[in-house]
Amino acid sequence: MKIKKVVLSIASWAGTKREKLNISWPKIILAIALFATAAGALFSTKTLTDVNKNIALAKEAARPANVKIIKITDSTCQDCFDVDTAVTDFKKQNVKVEEEKIYSFDSLEGSSLVEQFAIKKIPTYIVSGEITKSNLEAFIKNNGEITNNSFILTKVTPVFINTENKQEVGKVAATIITDPSCTQCVDPKLTIEGLKKADVKITNQKEVAWNSPEGQKFINQYKITKIPSLLLSSDIDFYDNVKSNWAGIGSVEQDKTYVVRNLPLPYRDLEKNQILGLVDLIYLTDLSCSDCYKVDAVQKPILKQGYGVGIRSERTVDIASGEGKSLIGKYNITKVPTILLSPEVEQYSNLKDVWKTVGTVESDGWYIFREMQQLQRSIYRDLTTNQIIDNAAATPESSETK
Repeated sequence: MKIKKVVLSIASWAGTKREKLNISWPKIILAIALFATAAGALFSTKTLTDVNKNIALAKEAARPANVKIIKITDSTCQDCFDVDTAVTDFKKQNVKVEEEKIYSFDSLEGSSLVEQFAIKKIPTYIVSGEITKSNLEAFIKNNGEITNNSFILTKVTPVFINTENKQEVGKVAATIITDPSCTQCVDPKLTIEGLKKADVKITNQKEVAWNSPEGQKFINQYKITKIPSLLLSSDIDFYDNVKSNWAGIGSVEQDKTYVVRNLPLPYRDLEKNQILGLVDLIYLTDLSCSDCYKVDAVQKPILKQGYGVGIRSERTVDIASGEGKSLIGKYNITKVPTILLSPEVEQYSNLKDVWKTVGTVESDGWYIFREMQQLQRSIYRDLTTNQIIDNAAATPESSETK
């Protein structure tokens, strides 16, 4: 396109100068043609050179980086970071390993390398060679740093050896403060299992009752107000995935002990000296309606699994019994089967927030489920009309047909 513009410009200029220079048009056209041919050849040569250059750059980028790897390990640390797996991950980055060595931290070579590269954590590995190739840029940025023209793996997760004091770092002791009398209370062992799945190394685990001398010692030392609780030793501080989320779970004390404080119900409140979150559950049923939905099979899982409600007691009351008639009259219940929850359920804020869409809260604090349409494909009795209602069919039938 640029050549075309140049040629046209020359033609225009030649036209204005032809008479002054007394040059015939055939000679002008011949000169322009010769210039265009020469310019085109030069342009083609430059384009071909650029293409060859780009091909060479692409080949160079695709070529594996030639590197040498040195691993520094400590055979005495059985729980330490798996450096072999880390090296395997590095080898997936389009590299050609020309040499691979391994040195022990306590060897002359190992200690010399630690000092030379100011290494803080081991096991680790050092990579020398073509570490500046573009295909390694992202990996190096995310996993370590460049020191003395070599890549050092610094993203070493616990357990590891602190090279300054030669101590193992990342072994966590867990102490569970239990309440044997509260079988419904949250089990801290579930938290420990979750930590283990997150690769936290729990090397020591014990349980103490809250009312034992040792339990009272921990409670007083850390001003614990809710039981059960969980204490994690200071080495948990080296696990960034736990540390970054701990503010929503508990506190970090001056001695770096991590204390679980935000517990789901039910739990023992030591200030009130009682267990909070245990609810009494009544199933109000109609034994004469064999097709009516099974209230315990439907409602109980919603309460326990959906909202975490701790059930202290549960019992079934038939509408034909004296107590059943009393409950119907007292709370003006018009649809059965249903459930009644004792006032303690108010402590479950997540359930309290949605209850206004499914039921009522009575003046004495009891929660009554009323909105049967919220239960899909359920069959129930409307006590006002004495009809059996099938939510799925949405057409009432006379109770005489049931």
